[in-house]
Amino acid sequence: MASNFAFFYLLLLLSSTLFITIRAARPYEQPNQPKPSGGISVDLVSSVLSDKGYHAMSLTLEAVLEALTPTHFINHNTTLTLFCPQDQAFLNSKYPRPPLTLLRYHVVPFKIDKDTMEATFHHGSMVDTLLPGHPLVVTSPTGTGRYASLNLVKVTEWDLYNDGRLIIHGVEDFFDPAFQILRYPIYDVINIQENPREGFSMLKDALEIISLFILLALVAVFTYVLIRSFIFPQKPRDGEYALLY
Repeated sequence: MASNFAFFYLLLLLSSTLFITIRAARPYEQPNQPKPSGGISVDLVSSVLSDKGYHAMSLTLEAVLEALTPTHFINHNTTLTLFCPQDQAFLNSKYPRPPLTLLRYHVVPFKIDKDTMEATFHHGSMVDTLLPGHPLVVTSPTGTGRYASLNLVKVTEWDLYNDGRLIIHGVEDFFDPAFQILRYPIYDVINIQENPREGFSMLKDALEIISLFILLALVAVFTYVLIRSFIFPQKPRDGEYALLY
Protein backbone atom coordinates (compact mmCIF):
# COMPACT_ATOMS: atom_id res chain seq x y z
CA MET A 1 0.00 0.00 0.00
CA ALA A 2 2.78 2.41 0.96
CA SER A 3 4.74 1.56 -2.20
CA ASN A 4 1.71 2.41 -4.35
CA PHE A 5 1.42 5.77 -2.61
CA ALA A 6 5.13 6.39 -3.22
CA PHE A 7 4.79 5.57 -6.92
CA PHE A 8 1.83 7.91 -7.41
CA TYR A 9 3.56 10.63 -5.42
CA LEU A 10 6.71 10.48 -7.58
CA LEU A 11 4.62 10.52 -10.74
CA LEU A 12 2.65 13.53 -9.54
CA LEU A 13 5.78 15.36 -8.43
CA LEU A 14 7.41 14.77 -11.83
CA SER A 15 4.31 16.09 -13.63
CA SER A 16 4.18 19.23 -11.50
CA THR A 17 7.88 19.90 -12.05
CA LEU A 18 7.45 19.53 -15.81
CA PHE A 19 4.42 21.85 -15.76
CA ILE A 20 6.26 24.57 -13.84
CA THR A 21 9.33 24.23 -16.10
CA ILE A 22 7.22 24.69 -19.23
CA ARG A 23 5.54 27.78 -17.75
CA ALA A 24 8.87 29.29 -16.74
CA ALA A 25 10.36 28.63 -20.17
CA ARG A 26 7.78 30.83 -21.89
CA PRO A 27 9.68 34.09 -22.47
CA TYR A 28 8.25 37.56 -22.06
CA GLU A 29 9.73 38.44 -25.43
CA GLN A 30 10.49 35.87 -28.09
CA PRO A 31 14.31 35.68 -28.35
CA ASN A 32 14.25 34.81 -32.07
CA GLN A 33 11.71 37.46 -33.01
CA PRO A 34 12.89 39.36 -36.10
CA LYS A 35 13.95 42.94 -35.58
CA PRO A 36 11.92 45.79 -37.06
CA SER A 37 13.04 46.44 -40.61
CA GLY A 38 10.90 49.42 -41.37
CA GLY A 39 13.29 52.30 -41.11
CA ILE A 40 12.62 53.79 -37.66
CA SER A 41 16.04 55.00 -36.60
CA VAL A 42 16.61 54.53 -32.89
CA ASP A 43 19.64 56.84 -32.91
CA LEU A 44 17.76 59.59 -34.74
CA VAL A 45 14.72 59.40 -32.44
CA SER A 46 16.94 59.47 -29.35
CA SER A 47 18.98 62.38 -30.68
CA VAL A 48 15.94 64.50 -31.58
CA LEU A 49 14.28 63.96 -28.20
CA SER A 50 17.51 64.79 -26.38
CA ASP A 51 17.93 68.01 -28.39
CA LYS A 52 14.38 69.04 -27.48
CA GLY A 53 14.92 68.49 -23.76
CA TYR A 54 13.35 65.05 -23.30
CA HIS A 55 16.56 63.47 -22.02
CA ALA A 56 15.03 60.74 -19.85
CA MET A 57 12.76 59.42 -22.60
CA SER A 58 15.63 59.73 -25.08
CA LEU A 59 17.74 57.33 -23.02
CA THR A 60 14.75 55.04 -22.40
CA LEU A 61 13.83 54.71 -26.07
CA GLU A 62 17.44 54.15 -26.98
CA ALA A 63 17.21 50.91 -24.99
CA VAL A 64 13.64 49.73 -25.69
CA LEU A 65 12.36 51.30 -28.93
CA GLU A 66 12.81 48.13 -30.98
CA ALA A 67 10.93 46.07 -28.39
CA LEU A 68 8.28 48.78 -28.16
CA THR A 69 7.46 48.86 -31.88
CA PRO A 70 5.97 45.50 -32.99
CA THR A 71 7.39 44.04 -36.18
CA HIS A 72 4.00 43.44 -37.81
CA PHE A 73 3.13 47.14 -37.46
CA ILE A 74 6.43 48.28 -38.94
CA ASN A 75 6.34 45.79 -41.82
CA HIS A 76 2.84 46.90 -42.83
CA ASN A 77 3.82 50.57 -43.06
CA THR A 78 1.64 51.55 -40.11
CA THR A 79 2.20 54.89 -38.48
CA LEU A 80 2.65 54.75 -34.71
CA THR A 81 2.06 57.67 -32.35
CA LEU A 82 4.04 57.85 -29.13
CA PHE A 83 3.31 60.23 -26.26
CA CYS A 84 6.54 61.24 -24.56
CA PRO A 85 6.53 62.35 -20.88
CA GLN A 86 8.71 65.26 -19.80
CA ASP A 87 11.83 64.69 -17.70
CA GLN A 88 10.04 65.88 -14.57
CA ALA A 89 7.58 63.01 -14.92
CA PHE A 90 10.39 60.52 -14.37
CA LEU A 91 11.26 62.23 -11.08
CA ASN A 92 7.69 62.35 -9.81
CA SER A 93 6.62 58.92 -11.06
CA LYS A 94 6.66 55.73 -9.02
CA TYR A 95 8.39 54.29 -12.08
CA PRO A 96 11.75 56.09 -12.45
CA ARG A 97 12.54 53.29 -14.91
CA PRO A 98 9.12 52.64 -16.48
CA PRO A 99 8.40 49.01 -17.45
CA LEU A 100 7.76 48.06 -21.06
CA THR A 101 4.05 47.53 -20.35
CA LEU A 102 3.66 51.14 -19.18
CA LEU A 103 5.56 52.44 -22.21
CA ARG A 104 3.25 50.48 -24.51
CA TYR A 105 0.36 52.34 -22.91
CA HIS A 106 1.90 55.49 -24.41
CA VAL A 107 1.91 54.17 -27.99
CA VAL A 108 -1.11 54.40 -30.29
CA PRO A 109 -1.18 52.05 -33.34
CA PHE A 110 -2.21 54.77 -35.80
CA LYS A 111 -1.54 58.39 -36.66
CA ILE A 112 -2.70 61.08 -34.24
CA ASP A 113 -1.76 64.73 -34.66
CA LYS A 114 -3.28 68.00 -33.49
CA ASP A 115 -5.69 68.24 -36.42
CA THR A 116 -6.83 64.64 -36.01
CA MET A 117 -7.41 65.14 -32.30
CA GLU A 118 -9.53 68.22 -32.85
CA ALA A 119 -11.50 66.85 -35.79
CA THR A 120 -12.05 63.22 -34.81
CA PHE A 121 -11.86 62.69 -31.06
CA HIS A 122 -14.39 64.21 -28.68
CA HIS A 123 -14.40 64.24 -24.89
CA GLY A 124 -14.62 60.68 -23.57
CA SER A 125 -13.44 59.02 -26.79
CA MET A 126 -11.48 55.78 -26.52
CA VAL A 127 -8.00 55.67 -28.07
CA ASP A 128 -6.49 52.19 -28.44
CA THR A 129 -2.89 51.60 -27.38
CA LEU A 130 -0.29 48.85 -27.76
CA LEU A 131 -1.19 47.67 -24.24
CA PRO A 132 -4.04 45.26 -25.06
CA GLY A 133 -7.30 45.97 -23.30
CA HIS A 134 -6.17 49.34 -21.94
CA PRO A 135 -7.16 52.32 -24.09
CA LEU A 136 -6.50 55.98 -23.42
CA VAL A 137 -9.44 58.31 -22.88
CA VAL A 138 -9.72 61.81 -24.35
CA THR A 139 -10.37 64.14 -21.41
CA SER A 140 -10.47 67.59 -22.99
CA PRO A 141 -13.12 69.18 -25.21
CA THR A 142 -12.13 69.38 -28.86
CA GLY A 143 -12.02 72.68 -30.65
CA THR A 144 -9.71 75.41 -31.87
CA GLY A 145 -7.43 76.93 -29.26
CA ARG A 146 -8.14 74.38 -26.54
CA TYR A 147 -5.36 72.13 -25.30
CA ALA A 148 -5.74 68.40 -25.68
CA SER A 149 -5.44 65.92 -22.85
CA LEU A 150 -5.60 62.16 -22.43
CA ASN A 151 -6.31 60.52 -19.08
CA LEU A 152 -6.23 64.07 -17.64
CA VAL A 153 -2.63 64.46 -18.82
CA LYS A 154 -2.04 67.52 -21.00
CA VAL A 155 -0.40 67.29 -24.41
CA THR A 156 2.28 69.97 -24.10
CA GLU A 157 4.04 69.83 -27.46
CA TRP A 158 2.96 68.44 -30.83
CA ASP A 159 5.27 66.83 -33.38
CA LEU A 160 8.47 66.50 -31.44
CA TYR A 161 9.39 63.95 -34.06
CA ASN A 162 7.71 62.79 -37.27
CA ASP A 163 9.29 60.61 -39.95
CA GLY A 164 6.01 59.30 -41.37
CA ARG A 165 6.36 56.00 -39.50
CA LEU A 166 6.64 57.27 -35.96
CA ILE A 167 5.10 60.47 -34.56
CA ILE A 168 6.05 61.67 -31.08
CA HIS A 169 4.18 64.27 -29.01
CA GLY A 170 5.19 65.65 -25.62
CA VAL A 171 2.96 65.18 -22.56
CA GLU A 172 3.36 66.53 -19.05
CA ASP A 173 3.25 63.19 -17.21
CA PHE A 174 2.86 59.45 -17.57
CA PHE A 175 -0.57 58.07 -18.43
CA ASP A 176 -2.08 55.98 -15.64
CA PRO A 177 -3.97 52.87 -16.88
CA ALA A 178 -6.02 52.93 -13.66
CA PHE A 179 -7.72 56.12 -14.87
CA GLN A 180 -9.56 54.29 -17.65
CA ILE A 181 -10.31 51.25 -15.49
CA LEU A 182 -11.90 53.34 -12.72
CA ARG A 183 -13.53 56.14 -14.73
CA TYR A 184 -14.51 54.32 -17.93
CA PRO A 185 -14.95 50.60 -17.10
CA ILE A 186 -17.31 50.21 -20.07
CA TYR A 187 -14.27 50.30 -22.35
CA ASP A 188 -13.04 47.05 -20.77
CA VAL A 189 -16.21 45.34 -22.03
CA ILE A 190 -15.77 46.86 -25.48
CA ASN A 191 -12.19 45.62 -25.69
CA ILE A 192 -13.17 42.07 -24.74
CA GLN A 193 -15.91 42.07 -27.39
CA GLU A 194 -13.61 43.48 -30.07
CA ASN A 195 -10.65 41.24 -29.16
CA PRO A 196 -12.02 37.73 -28.54
CA ARG A 197 -8.59 36.18 -29.09
CA GLU A 198 -7.17 38.26 -26.28
CA GLY A 199 -10.06 37.24 -24.02
CA PHE A 200 -9.43 33.57 -24.85
CA SER A 201 -5.73 34.01 -24.12
CA MET A 202 -6.49 35.55 -20.71
CA LEU A 203 -8.91 32.69 -19.93
CA LYS A 204 -6.28 30.15 -20.96
CA ASP A 205 -3.68 31.75 -18.66
CA ALA A 206 -6.16 31.79 -15.79
CA LEU A 207 -6.96 28.10 -16.29
CA GLU A 208 -3.26 27.27 -16.33
CA ILE A 209 -2.78 29.04 -13.01
CA ILE A 210 -5.78 27.25 -11.48
CA SER A 211 -4.44 23.91 -12.76
CA LEU A 212 -1.09 24.64 -11.17
CA PHE A 213 -2.66 25.34 -7.79
CA ILE A 214 -4.73 22.14 -7.99
CA LEU A 215 -1.61 20.17 -8.89
CA LEU A 216 0.33 21.62 -5.98
CA ALA A 217 -2.57 20.90 -3.63
CA LEU A 218 -2.59 17.26 -4.73
CA VAL A 219 1.16 17.05 -4.17
CA ALA A 220 0.65 18.40 -0.65
CA VAL A 221 -2.07 15.84 0.07
CA PHE A 222 0.05 12.93 -1.15
CA THR A 223 3.01 14.23 0.85
CA TYR A 224 0.85 14.29 3.97
CA VAL A 225 -0.39 10.74 3.31
CA LEU A 226 3.16 9.45 2.80
CA ILE A 227 4.37 11.09 6.00
CA ARG A 228 1.52 9.54 7.94
CA SER A 229 2.17 6.13 6.35
CA PHE A 230 5.96 5.91 6.76
CA ILE A 231 6.86 8.13 9.71
CA PHE A 232 3.76 7.78 11.85
CA PRO A 233 2.30 4.39 10.99
CA GLN A 234 -1.00 3.70 12.69
CA LYS A 235 -0.77 0.94 15.28
CA PRO A 236 -3.39 -1.79 14.95
CA ARG A 237 -5.99 -1.87 17.65
CA ASP A 238 -6.60 -4.85 19.94
CA GLY A 239 -8.33 -7.64 18.13
CA GLU A 240 -7.19 -6.54 14.64
CA TYR A 241 -4.37 -9.13 14.60
CA ALA A 242 -6.97 -11.83 14.99
CA LEU A 243 -8.59 -10.67 11.74
CA LEU A 244 -5.29 -10.86 9.91
CA TYR A 245 -4.65 -14.47 10.81
